[in-house]
Amino acid sequence: MANPTTNYGFVLPTPTDLVTDLPADFDVALQGVDTQMLTNANAAIAKTIVDAKGDIIAATGADAVSRLAVGANDTVLTADSTTATGLKWAAAAAGGMTELATGSMSGASVTISSISGSYKNLQLVIRNALPSAQDSVGVRFNSDSGTNYLNYDTSLGGSGTDYNSTRAKAASDQHTSGTNLITFNVFDYANTTTRKVSDSLSITQNNAAPTFNLASTRNSWNNVAAITAITMFWASAATFTAGTYILYGVK
Repeated sequence: MANPTTNYGFVLPTPTDLVTDLPADFDVALQGVDTQMLTNANAAIAKTIVDAKGDIIAATGADAVSRLAVGANDTVLTADSTTATGLKWAAAAAGGMTELATGSMSGASVTISSISGSYKNLQLVIRNALPSAQDSVGVRFNSDSGTNYLNYDTSLGGSGTDYNSTRAKAASDQHTSGTNLITFNVFDYANTTTRKVSDSLSITQNNAAPTFNLASTRNSWNNVAAITAITMFWASAATFTAGTYILYGVK
């Protein structure tokens, strides 16, 4: 009896073995097969460990596995060392933009306070804001009304100008009716080591003619404090007669 090459190295009969040797030869061969089958079975993961569509098999330790039941719809698999499998199903992390505050525009000013510092940037969207008289929208950070702001209006093409607020220069010239959209993007607002920069973009209706104006402004605030409050107002003392705002935190 020889030992030809096999996947598991079984000792098998050869064509030259005597007929009288075959019972013993097959006994040796089948014992090897049986031993290997048992080894494979013991190492296999039984399909009965899972019960439902979406179940997964996860390690619980060295050479040990367990079933992790499928999670709820729209949840994602998340590492968690406190669970038996080191995994869990959890709600997907909020990405992109998260709504932090929303409301209506009325009165001389509107302030959003206690702004979370958990985001990278802020985006303030003002819709259909109307002034009591022709005016442009101003935004102040942390109630700072001093001359700590610098604005560069690309529609003017001139140098920066000091104001007591960050501005959307051409915002809402139409003070009786019309539609407009104004956005302020404030970058890295929560850091406490650098001055703050923002930009504004507005599309507004002109009061004197049925046309729309598009303006873009670059702004800076000469302060290293984290921004925790934003005040919206009309730069020339008009009041809000209509409009809504939404403040987003941007991851």
